[in-house]
Amino acid sequence: MYEKLYFIYNPLTGCKDWVSEREFNVGSLKLKSIFGVLYFSDLKIMLHFNAPFKTAIVKEYRLANEQSIALHHVCRLISQTELMEFLNLEAKNKAQNDNNDVPYPSSVELRDGYFIWNEHSGCYEQEAVLTTV
Repeated sequence: MYEKLYFIYNPLTGCKDWVSEREFNVGSLKLKSIFGVLYFSDLKIMLHFNAPFKTAIVKEYRLANEQSIALHHVCRLISQTELMEFLNLEAKNKAQNDNNDVPYPSSVELRDGYFIWNEHSGCYEQEAVLTTV
Protein backbone atom coordinates (compact mmCIF):
# COMPACT_ATOMS: atom_id res chain seq x y z
CA MET A 1 0.00 0.00 0.00
CA TYR A 2 1.40 3.36 -1.02
CA GLU A 3 0.73 6.40 1.12
CA LYS A 4 0.13 9.62 -0.80
CA LEU A 5 2.23 12.60 0.26
CA TYR A 6 1.07 16.14 -0.41
CA PHE A 7 2.67 19.56 -0.82
CA ILE A 8 0.69 22.13 1.16
CA TYR A 9 1.01 25.88 0.63
CA ASN A 10 -0.71 28.87 2.20
CA PRO A 11 -0.44 31.88 -0.13
CA LEU A 12 -1.70 34.16 2.65
CA THR A 13 1.37 33.49 4.82
CA GLY A 14 3.81 32.07 2.26
CA CYS A 15 4.27 28.97 4.44
CA LYS A 16 4.66 25.54 2.85
CA ASP A 17 5.32 21.98 4.01
CA TRP A 18 4.45 18.38 3.23
CA VAL A 19 1.84 16.16 4.83
CA SER A 20 0.76 12.53 4.47
CA GLU A 21 -2.67 11.32 3.45
CA ARG A 22 -3.01 9.68 6.87
CA GLU A 23 -2.43 13.02 8.59
CA PHE A 24 -5.31 14.54 6.62
CA ASN A 25 -7.67 12.07 8.23
CA VAL A 26 -6.41 12.05 11.83
CA GLY A 27 -5.39 15.70 12.14
CA SER A 28 -1.98 17.22 11.63
CA LEU A 29 0.16 19.75 13.44
CA LYS A 30 1.67 20.55 10.03
CA LEU A 31 -1.76 21.55 8.73
CA LYS A 32 -2.26 23.64 11.86
CA SER A 33 1.12 25.29 11.37
CA ILE A 34 0.45 26.14 7.72
CA PHE A 35 -3.30 26.85 7.70
CA GLY A 36 -4.33 27.20 11.34
CA VAL A 37 -6.60 24.12 11.20
CA LEU A 38 -5.94 20.51 12.21
CA TYR A 39 -8.13 18.71 9.69
CA PHE A 40 -8.39 18.49 5.92
CA SER A 41 -12.16 19.01 6.11
CA ASP A 42 -11.54 22.37 7.82
CA LEU A 43 -9.18 23.37 5.01
CA LYS A 44 -11.97 22.72 2.51
CA ILE A 45 -14.24 25.01 4.56
CA MET A 46 -11.55 27.71 4.54
CA LEU A 47 -11.58 27.63 0.73
CA HIS A 48 -15.24 28.63 0.80
CA PHE A 49 -15.57 31.02 3.72
CA ASN A 50 -12.21 32.63 4.62
CA ALA A 51 -12.18 35.86 2.60
CA PRO A 52 -8.51 36.87 3.14
CA PHE A 53 -7.40 33.31 2.30
CA LYS A 54 -9.46 33.29 -0.90
CA THR A 55 -8.15 36.73 -1.88
CA ALA A 56 -4.56 35.56 -1.40
CA ILE A 57 -5.18 32.49 -3.60
CA VAL A 58 -6.75 34.60 -6.36
CA LYS A 59 -3.81 37.02 -6.24
CA GLU A 60 -1.10 34.30 -6.05
CA TYR A 61 -2.42 32.32 -9.02
CA ARG A 62 -3.82 35.31 -10.96
CA LEU A 63 -7.27 33.74 -11.09
CA ALA A 64 -10.17 35.53 -12.75
CA ASN A 65 -12.37 35.22 -9.65
CA GLU A 66 -12.96 33.30 -6.42
CA GLN A 67 -15.10 30.73 -8.24
CA SER A 68 -11.91 29.52 -9.95
CA ILE A 69 -10.33 28.51 -6.62
CA ALA A 70 -9.71 24.78 -6.29
CA LEU A 71 -8.12 22.55 -3.67
CA HIS A 72 -5.05 22.00 -5.89
CA HIS A 73 -4.08 25.65 -5.33
CA VAL A 74 -3.16 24.82 -1.71
CA CYS A 75 -2.69 21.04 -1.75
CA ARG A 76 -1.34 18.65 -4.41
CA LEU A 77 0.80 15.54 -4.68
CA ILE A 78 4.39 16.47 -3.89
CA SER A 79 7.28 15.77 -6.27
CA GLN A 80 10.31 13.75 -5.20
CA THR A 81 12.56 16.83 -5.48
CA GLU A 82 10.26 18.92 -3.28
CA LEU A 83 9.93 16.14 -0.72
CA MET A 84 13.68 15.62 -0.48
CA GLU A 85 14.17 19.37 0.10
CA PHE A 86 11.74 19.20 3.03
CA LEU A 87 13.27 15.98 4.41
CA ASN A 88 16.79 17.44 4.23
CA LEU A 89 15.61 20.57 6.04
CA GLU A 90 13.89 18.42 8.70
CA ALA A 91 17.05 16.33 9.13
CA LYS A 92 19.11 19.48 9.57
CA ASN A 93 16.66 20.85 12.15
CA LYS A 94 16.58 17.52 14.02
CA ALA A 95 20.38 17.45 14.17
CA GLN A 96 20.40 20.94 15.67
CA ASN A 97 17.60 20.15 18.12
CA ASP A 98 18.84 16.66 19.03
CA ASN A 99 15.38 15.13 18.44
CA ASN A 100 14.78 11.42 17.98
CA ASP A 101 14.32 10.24 14.41
CA VAL A 102 10.75 9.88 13.23
CA PRO A 103 10.41 7.12 10.61
CA TYR A 104 9.06 8.14 7.22
CA PRO A 105 6.41 6.08 5.39
CA SER A 106 8.13 3.09 3.77
CA SER A 107 6.28 3.26 0.45
CA VAL A 108 4.77 6.42 -0.99
CA GLU A 109 2.97 7.77 -4.02
CA LEU A 110 4.35 11.08 -5.23
CA ARG A 111 3.64 13.21 -8.29
CA ASP A 112 6.57 11.44 -10.01
CA GLY A 113 5.41 7.89 -9.28
CA TYR A 114 5.85 5.27 -6.57
CA PHE A 115 8.83 5.26 -4.22
CA ILE A 116 10.32 3.09 -1.48
CA TRP A 117 12.30 4.50 1.48
CA ASN A 118 15.92 3.32 1.46
CA GLU A 119 17.25 3.26 5.05
CA HIS A 120 20.88 3.06 3.93
CA SER A 121 20.84 6.07 1.61
CA GLY A 122 18.23 8.00 3.60
CA CYS A 123 16.07 8.84 0.61
CA TYR A 124 13.14 7.65 -1.48
CA GLU A 125 14.04 5.60 -4.55
CA GLN A 126 11.67 5.05 -7.43
CA GLU A 127 10.19 1.59 -7.55
CA ALA A 128 10.84 -0.35 -10.73
CA VAL A 129 7.70 -0.64 -12.82
CA LEU A 130 7.21 -3.95 -14.57
CA THR A 131 5.47 -3.81 -17.91
CA THR A 132 4.19 -6.66 -20.02
CA VAL A 133 4.39 -6.67 -23.77
